[in-house]
Amino acid sequence: MKALFICTGNSCRSVMAEYLFRHYAAAAGKDWEARSCGIAAQHFFETPSGVRKSLAAYGIQDVNHTAKLVGRPNMAWATHVFAMAENHLEVLEELYPEHQAKMSLFLEGAGMGKRDVEDPIGKSDQRYKECCDLIAAGIRAIVEGTQVKT
Repeated sequence: MKALFICTGNSCRSVMAEYLFRHYAAAAGKDWEARSCGIAAQHFFETPSGVRKSLAAYGIQDVNHTAKLVGRPNMAWATHVFAMAENHLEVLEELYPEHQAKMSLFLEGAGMGKRDVEDPIGKSDQRYKECCDLIAAGIRAIVEGTQVKT
């Protein structure tokens, strides 16, 4: 599986998903890959400390990330594209209709209902932790193969 996680600025939700996916896939012995992008990302967007702290709680220490804008090369690379919110999915479907078959709302693709992962940007560390915990639950469902076909 080549999973591409998409959010707005590629500094919070999609970053957590990318790193958690790599973490859980490696632990399961799966040779899967992950990338992340944003529909409005700029290379100078920094990864907030709340993201780093939340990932550290999962044993992920080295978060070295540069925000990237989504584009055709990453869409073509992916076998599965997970949008963190409905508005992200709508943008992706409009810009990349040829890849629509591999797109899904992240939580829906993980079997956790059709709902958004709320953006924690600018919120408390507790909100980052809650967001990260929700994403981790979705990633575990995907990696364990309980919902998404690989």
